[in-house]
Amino acid sequence: MDIQTVSSQDLTLGALFTEFYVVPDFQREFVWEDDAVNQLLQDLFIEFRADNTSLESEYFLGSMVVCVGPGGVYELIDGQQRITTTFLIFCAIRDHLKGIKAPPLAELNHKISAYDIDREGKEIFRQRVSLLYEDSSGLMEAIGSENAKIDEISEDTRSIRNILNAYRFVRKFLQEQLGEDQDAIRSFYVYLTRNVKLSRVKTVSVGHALKVFETMNNRGVGLDTMDLLKNLMFMYTPPNKYHILRDKWKDIVDTLFNAGGRPLGQTYREERIFRFLNYFIVSNYRGYIRTQEDLYEWIVRHDYSCGYKEQPLEFVDSLIQALRSYRYAF
Repeated sequence: MDIQTVSSQDLTLGALFTEFYVVPDFQREFVWEDDAVNQLLQDLFIEFRADNTSLESEYFLGSMVVCVGPGGVYELIDGQQRITTTFLIFCAIRDHLKGIKAPPLAELNHKISAYDIDREGKEIFRQRVSLLYEDSSGLMEAIGSENAKIDEISEDTRSIRNILNAYRFVRKFLQEQLGEDQDAIRSFYVYLTRNVKLSRVKTVSVGHALKVFETMNNRGVGLDTMDLLKNLMFMYTPPNKYHILRDKWKDIVDTLFNAGGRPLGQTYREERIFRFLNYFIVSNYRGYIRTQEDLYEWIVRHDYSCGYKEQPLEFVDSLIQALRSYRYAF
């Protein structure tokens, strides 16, 4: 019997948030800053203002790639920035209503957290979105709490700062656009859950999900070469060695992008990627890349020479060794 390995379904945010999602610990951190959050909110609000009464008016938010993990929880392989931000929007709406002393929305609370049941029949209280990577452990549970004390959360990492800043940005946006108009706030929530849709691509395993992710993003739309290269390594690494690859890759990213003690802007980040990977390709394979766009394609085309399909961890070690030699260029 043939087993369907990939399926796709267009779902409203309301339907999506009847399920539970986790961001695996090998994923990159939450990177959206104010500009990206603002763009999403502006797009949503323009559509909401244009027609917030018709259920036939739909806004397509994009796609996400998931696979079914332990206990039936979906592991998010692609789309965590939008899904995490949506979760924060729901939390912000709940807290905004509370702040203006408006009656709560019971349905909204279930979009943030709910009871789940495991295979042994035990009930587990979960947030709809959880982050498993180390830099943000427990953060979504704190924000999702009805008695969340946002200002008391320690901002120890860039990911935590980005998430908290995104939440605060949404709160400010709601105050500026909707103020204390309870009916408008509730209508905006209804629009989000009934009119806004995503395409959820579901696969049977992390390996299949990573391949779908690579296919959808192989031109680097919204991602840089290092993100795509990281995904490529996970595609060929056995799952029981994901933790090894995760730690190695974190060392590469921290060394490459955080030299000098501060994060790089997007333009400088791309320049540093180009310079380093070009150095790596020239010194190891006698190749040469002329443009940023050709980097990832060159590595994919030269899989036999690079050997990452058979020995992905060894290939990553060669990147680390090259980075040690390259540090003088910082």
